[in-house]
Amino acid sequence: MTPETLAVATGVEAGMRLDDVPTPAILIDVEKMERNLAAWQNIMTARGKRFRPHVKTHKIPKIALRQQELGAVGIAAAKPSEAAPFYEAGCRDIVIAYPSVGTDKYRRLARMARDAHVTTNVDSDEQARGLSGAAIAEGVTIGVQIEIDSGFHRVGIDMADFDQIAAFARLLGALPGIDFEGITTHRGKFDERLATMTNDEAGIEEGQILVDLADRLRASGIAVREVTAGGTMTGRGVAMVDGITEVRAGTYVFYDAMQVSFGAAEPEDVAVSILSTVVSTRRAGWATIDAGTKTFSGDRGVAGSDAPGASVIAKAIGIDASVMRLTEEHGMVGLGDGVSVEIGQRLQFTPFHVCTAVNLSNELVAVRNGVVEQVWPVLARGCRT
Repeated sequence: MTPETLAVATGVEAGMRLDDVPTPAILIDVEKMERNLAAWQNIMTARGKRFRPHVKTHKIPKIALRQQELGAVGIAAAKPSEAAPFYEAGCRDIVIAYPSVGTDKYRRLARMARDAHVTTNVDSDEQARGLSGAAIAEGVTIGVQIEIDSGFHRVGIDMADFDQIAAFARLLGALPGIDFEGITTHRGKFDERLATMTNDEAGIEEGQILVDLADRLRASGIAVREVTAGGTMTGRGVAMVDGITEVRAGTYVFYDAMQVSFGAAEPEDVAVSILSTVVSTRRAGWATIDAGTKTFSGDRGVAGSDAPGASVIAKAIGIDASVMRLTEEHGMVGLGDGVSVEIGQRLQFTPFHVCTAVNLSNELVAVRNGVVEQVWPVLARGCRT
């Protein structure tokens, strides 16, 4: 057995019952996942929108190909390296939903663009010129969409600064090797005002902001083909807006406790759980499991936000218990009144944020009716560049 094999050999195999799966393990309920995939694709198809799933949640090419079988137009990825395993698996319509900066990244995107339609978000002259240079060197064209800051304040040109947006669009239209496609945004629901709105209301507002901006650009003589927005919280509302061409979402594939807390899903929609084993019961009212930050990650959504339910790291399934504290290999579980557990007992938890938990795992265990159906290598884990 090679060192590489040893690194990922957990002993999980198809046909194994859950009682025999080594813990901790990330489980995926295949039936729930398939329902989530079909439900979102059906909504987007019915509303006449192209749908582009973000692969940051599952990081597994096999799932992306399934999404495309159902009607998705391609993939969105966070970074060029994250897109690479999907490109190698045959995905040929790729969006990098991030303003990647650096010669290595420009070159990587240009090389993928040799035989794929590659688009990336942009918000700076420096990035645009770097992409142009790489595209010229490879003899390809790279699509770009201007990242608009519609209130999340991560990246993007302020939505109120029309003159700057228009000037940037004109620059993109003039650069060789660059195809200016349109505008894009991702806003979420992480501020006090948006939190008072329903998800659909927030999505409709998000979509309308971009559509109105696109109309102003067109009135100024700037061609805008693509108007893309959304996420799992707001995407269904964005899809209600006339003029939106494409909707993106990622977490919908599995959902998690954060999406439930924001009303984007019901508990029964969540397809992911973390299987763990009780290893200590020395403190009254508490138990310790064999899953810590190396499994759950401890991420509670957007750092610095007051996301609903973010004080709880993970909720148990089937009993009144919650993961309240973590160290690297330990999860400290607060037990509800009258609840007791035993050493060796297996507990399943719904993680607060699935995306970062998946990024820590070599594999996801696909389960149907309590039996392992497949073991999926997480091929894009750790791809941050």
